[in-house]
Amino acid sequence: MYDSKNLYVAVYAYDTEPDRIRRSQLQRDPALQDDDGIRVLIDSFGSFRDSYFFGLNPNGARSDALTENNGAFNDRWNTIWRAKAKVVEDGWIAEFAIPFQSISFDPALDEWNLQIIRTIRRDNEEIRWSNIDQSRNRIDMTNPGRVSGISDIDNGIGLEVQAFATGVVSRDWVLDETDVELNPSGNVFYKITPSLTGSLTFNTDFSNTALDTRRVNTGRFSLFFPETRDFFLQDAAVFEFGGNIFRRGPSNGLPFFSRNIGIVGGRPVDLIAGAKLSGKIGPANVGVISTRTGAADASNIDGQYLSSARVSIPILSESKIGFVLTNGDPTGGSNNTVAGVDFQYKKSNLFGKGTLTADFAHIRSYDEGVNDAMTAGHISYRSQTWNTRLRLRDIGEDYAPKLGFINRPGIKRLDGRVFRAYRPNTKLLRYAETGAFGNIVTDQSGQRQDELLGGWVFLQNNPGDSVNVQYQHRVERINQPFNIAGEVPVNPGDYQWNRYRVNLSTSRSRMLGIGADVRWGGVYDGDLLELRTNIDFRPSKHFELSTSYNLLQFELPTGDVSIHIASVNSTIAFTPDMTIKTEVQYDNISQSFTYFSRFTWEPVPEREIFLSFGHTALINRENFPRDFTSLGSSLALRLGHKFRL
Repeated sequence: MYDSKNLYVAVYAYDTEPDRIRRSQLQRDPALQDDDGIRVLIDSFGSFRDSYFFGLNPNGARSDALTENNGAFNDRWNTIWRAKAKVVEDGWIAEFAIPFQSISFDPALDEWNLQIIRTIRRDNEEIRWSNIDQSRNRIDMTNPGRVSGISDIDNGIGLEVQAFATGVVSRDWVLDETDVELNPSGNVFYKITPSLTGSLTFNTDFSNTALDTRRVNTGRFSLFFPETRDFFLQDAAVFEFGGNIFRRGPSNGLPFFSRNIGIVGGRPVDLIAGAKLSGKIGPANVGVISTRTGAADASNIDGQYLSSARVSIPILSESKIGFVLTNGDPTGGSNNTVAGVDFQYKKSNLFGKGTLTADFAHIRSYDEGVNDAMTAGHISYRSQTWNTRLRLRDIGEDYAPKLGFINRPGIKRLDGRVFRAYRPNTKLLRYAETGAFGNIVTDQSGQRQDELLGGWVFLQNNPGDSVNVQYQHRVERINQPFNIAGEVPVNPGDYQWNRYRVNLSTSRSRMLGIGADVRWGGVYDGDLLELRTNIDFRPSKHFELSTSYNLLQFELPTGDVSIHIASVNSTIAFTPDMTIKTEVQYDNISQSFTYFSRFTWEPVPEREIFLSFGHTALINRENFPRDFTSLGSSLALRLGHKFRL
């Protein structure tokens, strides 16, 4: 149902065994796949690719996200909406109230694409209103249902103002200094049309951003960390470029990566102001962003103007064509411009129920007289039984997207995979797949640099427990020496080795979930043992504890190193809108210890009270835990309110 302000969805989820309804979480944005749940997906632009996602479990824990290109799931996105749930004698009830002011839409459309999904976790059962195809994941909007007749919507004047006041007390234990700051900040969103939103941000506050997952670089190329900041996640789907070329694969060559705005050399800088335009103009999807960053005093870098634009136009029945343009260098070292075009082709229901996708992109960077390009393509076919993929990248030596991400220029890379899926009708085995994969990397002259061949077998039972066994053969040519984790040198030369992997994972729908991933074999004329473990413990809906421990042990002719990475995350949920989340991380290479705790309370969806405490320290691995050196502490209180007119 709907009225002038909200879309309402109500589901009566009948269940003959209501005492077995799984409802282990109470926090905002839970791992909804671990509980019974109702999901509502709305494609209000008729894209058949992207959607607004709203989910609810039987405790009333809300989850919202943006889905992109039928595969990417951006759960960092939050908006204003309301929902309630209740377990009753014959099942449970879910009710959603989604304001039209919280989503954008094309007023010219007669119908919106809609999907409603129910999951029954104890049986690993999924019930879809439409798109009944096991080869497509639950967020795939290829064959959605329709909702029609929505008219006379009252969006007000389309203005939303987010006002924040943040007080921060920080302590530098090394310099013995204490600093107190009061920082006002704000965001303004104005719907120029129902499908086009203009946004402004001032002195943007990122105090509620979670820690990045702790990682240690053991390879030759820089690591990719995803965007986590709210302002850049709003309408992020509009800026998506290249389709499957940059999804579920290396991000090397990405023309625009918003994380480069406000972060220089791995350290944050102030975002003084920013403007963004996102949505639709006629049939075209449009995204434009321009920002002014503050100076990076530690690096002696002045503030910069950084901008990006993305336009795509639907063609054929399910495809689109577009371009991207960026300008600016976060380091101020050059006057960098990047321009690119892409074509994303999609054909559903091919050869029965299969889907064919074919994506192409050509991107060129211009950097003070030096210009070079990247050309890439991706083609895949997926049905209920077969999945194939082939992807090619040709990246020039001087291709340099300073507002994008690149960690290995000057290469040509071809990779592919094929696997066969099985769905036996037995009590013990729910799903199985066997497949092979491979890639080859050459330099621009065609000389081989890397080669990888392998295969795997994956088995999953009805509750969701799984085992994955994998074999791979790798060949690498090292042209320049480098150090593993900055400690063990690897000399130039040709190397090859075999490696094996066994991954075991129990279903996280139980109170205790355990995962173990073991890899062993050769590496650079030596041996590697890698162990990754995780434990998830949910004794009640109010408390969750997750721990992970990673061990990487290298034994090479040039030396040995053992890398230990540990983290502990906990959540205390008093209500669906009041939580305390704590993250603790440590690795023995940087010897860095990080503690970050966040209290969040939304008395109503429009109001926020946020309190955080963070502490960083160095722990000498030779004298742990006695040698503990505090570096810095910070206490922040942020009050926020959202006004809609």
